[in-house]
Amino acid sequence: MAPLDLWGPIQAFQVAFAANPNEPTKPDSSKPLYKIITIGKTKGPIATGSGAGPAVMVDHSFSDDVEYDILLIPGGQGTRDLVNDAGFIDSLKAACGKADIIATVCTGSGLLARTGILDDKEATSNKTAWSWALEQSSKVKWNVEPRWVDLVDAEAQTGIITSAGVSAGIDMALALIAKLDGDQVAENASVIMEYTRLKDPAKDEFSYLGAKA
Repeated sequence: MAPLDLWGPIQAFQVAFAANPNEPTKPDSSKPLYKIITIGKTKGPIATGSGAGPAVMVDHSFSDDVEYDILLIPGGQGTRDLVNDAGFIDSLKAACGKADIIATVCTGSGLLARTGILDDKEATSNKTAWSWALEQSSKVKWNVEPRWVDLVDAEAQTGIITSAGVSAGIDMALALIAKLDGDQVAENASVIMEYTRLKDPAKDEFSYLGAKA
């Protein structure tokens, strides 16, 4: 797992607070809009950064009876092995079935592609691993151009959103927050993070890396 694939979006969701009704640009930190948990094959610490660390603590295993609205699937070097782990892919597919919204960062879209959930749907992935992503399913409508592909229905608050590599996951998370909770909430979160938010998903400046693949 690539550390920023996970922690970048987590930071965005963690600082998404309800806007103060009297001063919308000042978020109410007593009213967080998201609670974050981690799930995986097994509980306990798992390494990130191709084993170099630091470790992430997994709160729940796939077999636990736990509820969530959004399932975020990060990427990283570990996805290269996991796409061939039939048991993991089956568990991931079941976990996706419990979520209203599925979000992927980087090569996490390759894992989702292997479940079949992305069949006949547009998606993107890490541009430096573009050839690998294409190999995961010929049924996905892979698009190298966007920084993220948003298939989430704002009214129903269901669907799938996929992003390009690493830092693109932060922009995707903020875009999702804006869609679900309003642009001011997302803007406030980006200010807390001291992050310059990209709002246009249509063009990823790194798409040329995938076009060369």
